[in-house]
Amino acid sequence: MVVTVHPPALFGIVEEGVYRSQAPVEENLPFLAGLKLRTVIFLSPEVLIRGVVDWMHENNIQLSNLGLQFWKPDPSWTPLCDDLVKASLEMVLDVRNHPILLCCASGVYQTAPLVGCLRRVQNWNLTAVLDEYRAFAGGRARLVHEQYAELFDTDLITVPQHAPAWFVDYNLIDPRLEMVEKEALEAQLRSAEAIPEDQRTQEDGLLLRRCMFELRLMEQAWSSMLVSPGVAFSKQSILDDEDDD
Repeated sequence: MVVTVHPPALFGIVEEGVYRSQAPVEENLPFLAGLKLRTVIFLSPEVLIRGVVDWMHENNIQLSNLGLQFWKPDPSWTPLCDDLVKASLEMVLDVRNHPILLCCASGVYQTAPLVGCLRRVQNWNLTAVLDEYRAFAGGRARLVHEQYAELFDTDLITVPQHAPAWFVDYNLIDPRLEMVEKEALEAQLRSAEAIPEDQRTQEDGLLLRRCMFELRLMEQAWSSMLVSPGVAFSKQSILDDEDDD
């Protein structure tokens, strides 16, 4: 019997063990169960629905309402509070919290710029950061979010002692090892694609998406390493673009 599961809206894989989405609802719980989550960070200044909260408690999933914890009326232009971003990213960068889900009410207004800040900490170049942001935000993309990610002070983040392997890999890339990993991912992808769609299990689907996403991230990481953290991006700053209008 094939069981249909429904991922939360705007669900995506950020890195191995790190996911993003809109706030989950009860019909998403069977899908989330397959992720074996350890932590959920809710970035909006509100609370998840009771059924979802109860399910997380029953499954020993740590729910961190950081959006509510750090909310404060802020007349500045920034869409996020630096304290919220710092607390969230330091949880994301501690592998002991994985698997972890980042979510907000819209799936865009807090989650997307937060992931953009993570990419900055990973030394992605600005073009790659904005491409990913716009791919998820779609018609709800906001210039102020892009500006926040561009100007985010990465020195605010203290990398935990138990950082995930993918973070270490992106900062200390050995091209030979990366090529071996790329070939292994491509082999896994071919095997997953060979399974007819109507015969794929939930695990097959997750493996397929993970391989595709990690291969894309690997290509972006190689591209971003062409620009060292201390060198200005080759693409003109979006702030400069705005000033020229």
